[in-house]
Parts: sequence; structure tokens; C-alpha cells
Amino acid sequence: MAPKELEAKQLHDGLFLTILWDTPRHIIGIRWKPSTASMSDEDFKAALTLFAGHVEQMGAHGILVDVKDFRHRMGPDVQEWRIKNISNRYAAAGARRFAFLFPPGSEIPPMMNQSAEGESFATRAFTSQEQAVDWLTEK
Repeated sequence: MAPKELEAKQLHDGLFLTILWDTPRHIIGIRWKPSTASMSDEDFKAALTLFAGHVEQMGAHGILVDVKDFRHRMGPDVQEWRIKNISNRYAAAGARRFAFLFPPGSEIPPMMNQSAEGESFATRAFTSQEQAVDWLTEK
């Protein structure tokens, strides 16, 4: 295993996502699945609620969300719900950095490189897992 790859232990494997934990680096991750094309906003909220529980349980310092296979189209109120109900749980658990992982060669929308209003952790997007892990583990 390459040194910058997650030394991941699987915490959950469901229809829409896999949740992974890297003990040495205190990074928790979501690997979204192509099946997210059929998920509803309620399914998405349930998945994020489940994930937030794992973030809290593990005391993650970094969060890595692999969106390469994410296909769900969120409704207009979901982002606001996420900030109000999920982001505060990440911060309270000790998360300092949040990284999105896009497919190599992707053009990253500028909004993916900034934290949402009300979030207390830094957010960035990457097309390389190695770069994402480097950034997540910076002091």
C-alpha cells in the first residue's frame, strides 16, 4: 500500500456508501457508490446522519469524501439542512479539515474549495488522494 493511501478499516458498507477509518492519521472517509443515482434526499440525509455518528465515535480530525461515483442530485434545501444538522457534529467531534476527492482531471467548482457559512473547519477539493491526505494531515 502506498504511504499516502488510506490505511482503511471498513466501518460500514451500505447501498449508497462505504465508510472507512484510517487509524494512524485519524481520517474518516466516505466512498459514495454509483447507486447514489437512485437515492432520494431522505436517503442522503440518512447516510450523512449515519456518517456523522461515525465521525463522532471515532473522533476524526480529517474527513475525506470521495465523490467520484456520487450521482445524487440534491434538492434545494439539503445543503442548508446539512450545515445545520451535520456540519456542527463534525466540528464538535474535532474535525479540522474536510476534503472532497474528485476524479483525476476533473474541473473542480470554486465553491468546493471553501467552507460553507457557519462551518468551523477548512474545506478543499482534490483530484489526487495523495494530495488530499497530505492536506488533511498537515498540522
